[in-house]
Amino acid sequence: MKIKLLACSYVLFLFCGAAKGFAEESLPFLAIWRDDDGTFSPSEAPYLRIAIWNDGRILFAKNINKWGHDLFEGRIEKTRVAELKKAIKAAGIFDLKGNCYLVPDAPKDCLMADFGKEQQILYWDEVETPGYGINISPSPQNKKFKQCWKNVNRLALESIPKESKAYTNRFERPSSWILKKPIQSE
Repeated sequence: MKIKLLACSYVLFLFCGAAKGFAEESLPFLAIWRDDDGTFSPSEAPYLRIAIWNDGRILFAKNINKWGHDLFEGRIEKTRVAELKKAIKAAGIFDLKGNCYLVPDAPKDCLMADFGKEQQILYWDEVETPGYGINISPSPQNKKFKQCWKNVNRLALESIPKESKAYTNRFERPSSWILKKPIQSE
């Protein structure tokens, strides 16, 4: 009886993990996604822009300029992974004083970096309108945050491989991707 129960549990675990497509233990070293559309409705969030794993696996949006559910999957070389990590670290992601610049009822975009001992998650809505959110009297800290966000996005998107295939699973952000809760920065 115990063996049957254990076997059924294992099969259920495999099936649910495959159906979900994003196993909790499979944390990428970099991921950028929209977690919430804010008060815009109807919302189909979350949406993935890009996620890159240590083994070179990469998932990315078909249209990187629009939030949607059409994803592609490819691979990059391990040497490219090492170069990308070095460039992301040099962009200052682990040195930022503030990590959350959200506006009430606005979308919540997330940028997560997990380099083992160094981890960071950034929250923003990517709105650049003067007089809105982070752009209201931006401090040097605010400007550094925005520049880092843009640089890390650019570096990640430059890593998209030329060869890829459609990814058929729908993105569902695992809870493990939220390294810390959003607490508004000054």
